[in-house]
Amino acid sequence: MVVQRPEPVRQPVATQQPVSAQQSISVQQPLPVQPAGVQLVAPFVTYSARDVELYVSMLSFLEPTVEPAKKLDEKEVFHIDYPLGSDNVSPDYHTNRAELQKLDSLLSPLSAGNYSSLEYVRVCGYASPDGTYIDNERLAGSRARFFAFYIYSNCGIPRSRIEITCVAEDWEGLSVLLQSEQPPYADAALSIIRNVGIFNGREKQLMELRGGAPYRDMLRHFFPRLRRLEVSVRWNIRAVSVGEAYQLIYTHPEWLSLSEMYAAARYYRPGTEQYREVYEIAAYRFPEDVVANINASSAVMLTGDTKSARAYLQRVESDPRSWNNLGVLALMEGHAGEAEKWFRKAVGIEPRKARQNLQRLQGIPVANDRELQDKRGER
Repeated sequence: MVVQRPEPVRQPVATQQPVSAQQSISVQQPLPVQPAGVQLVAPFVTYSARDVELYVSMLSFLEPTVEPAKKLDEKEVFHIDYPLGSDNVSPDYHTNRAELQKLDSLLSPLSAGNYSSLEYVRVCGYASPDGTYIDNERLAGSRARFFAFYIYSNCGIPRSRIEITCVAEDWEGLSVLLQSEQPPYADAALSIIRNVGIFNGREKQLMELRGGAPYRDMLRHFFPRLRRLEVSVRWNIRAVSVGEAYQLIYTHPEWLSLSEMYAAARYYRPGTEQYREVYEIAAYRFPEDVVANINASSAVMLTGDTKSARAYLQRVESDPRSWNNLGVLALMEGHAGEAEKWFRKAVGIEPRKARQNLQRLQGIPVANDRELQDKRGER
């Protein structure tokens, strides 16, 4: 099943202060089934911070497993124009200056504090299929080398960090263009590309296809887009402190691991929009991670958003770690029987939490509920 993943709302929170434990927050949350010891007014209730604590205890917030070293990969495509007979990069030639400005954003982590260190820059030159293979290979390699020299000379990148490769004839890129834009001759041209070798007359057959009209169209519309340079950059990102994670979560979340994002979430009280946003940013950055999706479902349920919670959980419902949250979600949607089924399944995964949730479902007070009642009585 394909599930639309909700994207987080990203608003700057540089001036937002962490919520103190004594503050109350208002969260509207539908919960038709009444847990023991909690007085609810269906279908919506305004919770204090202590009320939200009860539902935090029902939901699963998982710790990430061992995470790999943080890497940041970026790539940019450059279309550079060259004076006749030259492979050197001339910034003032045609639109080259605008193209070269893309290097600034591509290499920006190098100048963004001391969070990152450069692992490599890879420059790959591409040539279009027209012409002889040996000439295209020389052209693609030469332009890649000159572009690498430009980066080394103007961007402060050590020569030892720059790798150079080339693709003499970009047949793969041509195939992608034919498949995506579907000109009338696309199927016939793709058949030739797939079945005739580069050195067995592939280009000649394309030139002869339908009297040469398709080849002339490719010369005008496709081949110029294949003549390009691709620059790939990999950064190593160091571990950050909790305070740094709090500052980076809205500006450079790609520099954070899941654990570091969750550390930033501790600046906010569960049930607040800021708390929810941190967990949604984590799920957006790690869309295939089971822990990220389960935790995001927990955070959005604390704001009453069962629709988004369902979307997150559907992505990982085959994983047993999602079963407890599926039970809480069913409870919030008014399906007590389904909730009990999920909680019973979850007993083997999260025994204490699942049993406590079963007790609440059956109207049996548990320690957390009695403590919450006692605290209410003190107010």
